[in-house]
Amino acid sequence: MGISTPRQPSALQRSVRRYFADALLLCALAALSGCSADGLNPFDAFANLASSAPAQSYSLSAAISGLNSSGLVLGVNASSVSVPAGTTTQLLASSLPPGSSYSVTIQAEPAGETCAVTGGTGTVQAANVSSIAVSCSDEAYSVGGSISGLTADGLVLLDNGGDTLNVSANAVQFTMPTAIAYGSTYAVTVQVAPPGLVCSVSNGTGIMGPAAVTGISVGCLPNFALLYSFAGGSGDGINPYHSLIKASDGSFYGTTLTGGAHNGGIIFDITPSGSESLFYSFLTTPYSQIIQGSDGNLYGTSASGGTNGHGTVFEVSSAGGAQTVLFSFPARASIPYTGVIEASDGNFYGTTGANGATDDGTVFKLTPGGTQTVLHTFAKTGTDGQVPYAGLIQGADGNFYGTTYGGGANGFGTLFEVTPSGTETIVYSFAGGTTDGANPYAGIIQGSDGNFYGTTYNGGAHGFGTVYKVTPDGTETVLYSFAGGSTDGANPEAGVIQGSDGNFYGSTAAGGASADGTIFELTAAGVETILHTFAGGTGDGAKPEANLIQESDGSLYGTAFSGGTGNHGIFFKVALQ
Repeated sequence: MGISTPRQPSALQRSVRRYFADALLLCALAALSGCSADGLNPFDAFANLASSAPAQSYSLSAAISGLNSSGLVLGVNASSVSVPAGTTTQLLASSLPPGSSYSVTIQAEPAGETCAVTGGTGTVQAANVSSIAVSCSDEAYSVGGSISGLTADGLVLLDNGGDTLNVSANAVQFTMPTAIAYGSTYAVTVQVAPPGLVCSVSNGTGIMGPAAVTGISVGCLPNFALLYSFAGGSGDGINPYHSLIKASDGSFYGTTLTGGAHNGGIIFDITPSGSESLFYSFLTTPYSQIIQGSDGNLYGTSASGGTNGHGTVFEVSSAGGAQTVLFSFPARASIPYTGVIEASDGNFYGTTGANGATDDGTVFKLTPGGTQTVLHTFAKTGTDGQVPYAGLIQGADGNFYGTTYGGGANGFGTLFEVTPSGTETIVYSFAGGTTDGANPYAGIIQGSDGNFYGTTYNGGAHGFGTVYKVTPDGTETVLYSFAGGSTDGANPEAGVIQGSDGNFYGSTAAGGASADGTIFELTAAGVETILHTFAGGTGDGAKPEANLIQESDGSLYGTAFSGGTGNHGIFFKVALQ
């Protein structure tokens, strides 16, 4: 008996089997209650499965860049989405069906910024939408404000060290050329003040907010103030000639050539605001500046008087103005043209401008007890200097330095050095002519760089004097030659001082619009600015012949020989920019 082959199901049987199997699977998946193969309508099963499955949906998001502040609101179709500062990715919608459209717009800008949407409209396909971009940038606003007192051209304002604005005379408003981005800083300063004015800025710095800055104030005032006019007579002085000092009590002290109770000149005491009093009346002319010694008393020289009638070194008590003659110059060592300095050893040092062994002046030392030693006598011949009109300074090396009006290798004066033991060296001989200065009336200062600076009365490119620099080894540079005329000073009798800004300041006794002298500023590179031109008359001074002094507020103070009420001289202030 042969093996029978199993009977294969027919095609119909296979179809029926697949039908019931699929139906049972659908029943199981749909968890249909009472589902069985008997009586099942397969079309109902498939319908039930389709209706119970969740519909597919997609998200909508945007990339955010440059958002530094709050306030950004995006419109997403009919909804609003607030976006915090610093956000880089923002979900806009979480379940949008395929085929639905979307529109993303800017509803509100963030503070101080402007934003734009890229790819903000479209239709949702079968994927999440992340191609939307929102980019923000800082808004920029103008910087400006008001101006008062601008009576001359030449004002230049500066913002953040680079944005400049030239402002014409009589302007009352200004706006800087370059706008400032929101959140950035601004700083408006005065780069250049007009001639004769000093200008200041109020509320000039800050951080830019979401609106233009209009509250900065620029105020300009005259840089020159006449603080006091000497009245003369028995109660006041006439013709202040030598430099002021700032005393320990906060007042300035100086001398006049005449006036006072005996018409022999006075020591005056004057506050920075210009309140003056007569401190001491001389019998003989105090032809010098004074100093305040380490003991608080005042010291100086007179050009006449004393035991021999040829001048003195005097001390005036700071407590009550009583005078003591420390030393009377003998006939052959007389006429001190300037005062003394107190050196580091406690002794006083100075010069006489005439007589001595050769009648050409001396350098001397005087102890507080009145013992005098002549350290050097200027020679009448050879290369030595002759006739020192100015006093001494003590250099950083401890030696003493000064100038002579004449003498030297070329006959136009010298800058000399004298050691405490009396050894003299000519550091430099002025050559005169158009390439060098000649005849220094004034003394010198030692600058912060260790070099010596001063002025000559004559010489230079125009013949009206110079400002010069001399190194300790004797190399000279003419920093500036005065041009005279109505636009520049001429013939400085005073020296220079170095200001707190590193620039040099001084006066000329002539030149300027009224030929009555000037106050000037000079950079270390030799660039000159005229700060004031004296006009004389009752409202101004004339012919300043003394060194300036700088107060702690940065302003310059000094005296002019004449001018003011009564034409007896003035005390003035020049404010610096």
